[in-house]
Amino acid sequence: MAGYVDYKSASSVPSGGPSPAIWADCPVITFLRDPGKGFHKFDDFKNSVITALATDTNQICGDINWAAISETDDADDLTIKADDQGVLKIETDGTDQDVHAITTGYNLAGILNTPKKGEKKKFWFESRINVSTITDGDIGLFVGLAQPGQMADGAGVFGADAAALADVDYLGFAVLEGDGDDVTIVYNEASAGTAQSDTGEIAISAVDTYLKLGLYMDVDNEEIRVFFDGVDQGDDAAIDITTSNFPSDTDMDVIISLVAGSGAADGDHVEIDWVRFAQEY
Repeated sequence: MAGYVDYKSASSVPSGGPSPAIWADCPVITFLRDPGKGFHKFDDFKNSVITALATDTNQICGDINWAAISETDDADDLTIKADDQGVLKIETDGTDQDVHAITTGYNLAGILNTPKKGEKKKFWFESRINVSTITDGDIGLFVGLAQPGQMADGAGVFGADAAALADVDYLGFAVLEGDGDDVTIVYNEASAGTAQSDTGEIAISAVDTYLKLGLYMDVDNEEIRVFFDGVDQGDDAAIDITTSNFPSDTDMDVIISLVAGSGAADGDHVEIDWVRFAQEY
């Protein structure tokens, strides 16, 4: 068989797992049989161990190996919750503009390339997270893909400013401190145009409540479909990969970055249940 489809649904799914509407046509078994066709990664942090590498810098070893940073160098800022859910918790102590982040590629080498115009190659991305606050001014959060090297003290995909993203290559979702309950769809080709942001498409309705953020490459229409809790957010939210502002065919890492805002408090955090991504070669 050329591919495998187990199930698909156009509506939200009452489950903590990956969304069928995104993943139904991801040929995971084909990728396992022939890694030359593509790759698939899933990490639910159940098998993860956190070890310190240097001041502020940690390594999370599990189904995916992550580099991690916590500016406060507090062991409590990066933890695997002590239950059977496999949840990674990233916490701030409230110090304004402190950066806390995890990234693939050890912050040095990208793990995938973003879609390229005309290539007809799919990619998939989804993560399940929750946040402890949606109050304006508390946190900045980025979930998605960014060029390597964006896990850094006083810098990174946010440029150490919870109110705005830096001029680097990125694609994904951002919560900016000026609007704590809005998940903005964002992408940027560094120094090549105007950073793109689409607000008002996705809202966080409650704290400490899980939500799923996903991306799916529609190769027939050369656009990335945006998903929230397993539901396609429609044409208004879709990303045209042919625009000059899109970071086409760019080396990227998966990164989740939390930055304390001007109103942050000790204990403000993001919890990550799992991350899943895949790409055709």
